[in-house]
Amino acid sequence: MLGDHIKRTTREIDAFLEQYTLGTLIVDGDTVSLETKQGEIVLDETYIIEVFDGEKYHPITYDQARNTMSRDGWPLYAGLEARVKEGEQH
Repeated sequence: MLGDHIKRTTREIDAFLEQYTLGTLIVDGDTVSLETKQGEIVLDETYIIEVFDGEKYHPITYDQARNTMSRDGWPLYAGLEARVKEGEQH
């Protein structure tokens, strides 16, 4: 457990240094948002979104976050740890 806490704290520090906001990705219909300790941020196409797979972050587009579904019909990225920042995706 301490190791997990240290890893999470390291990700929080990295997010701060790289000007990302860290939280949980929420997908509700056509709305994608990030739930943070400070509240919810509603996202759009201008945000850089990266989801955490347990080891590292992977960039996804806003449309991927909103439209990618699991085999059983649920938003695939919903509930994952993610980090976002404002800016155009490349």
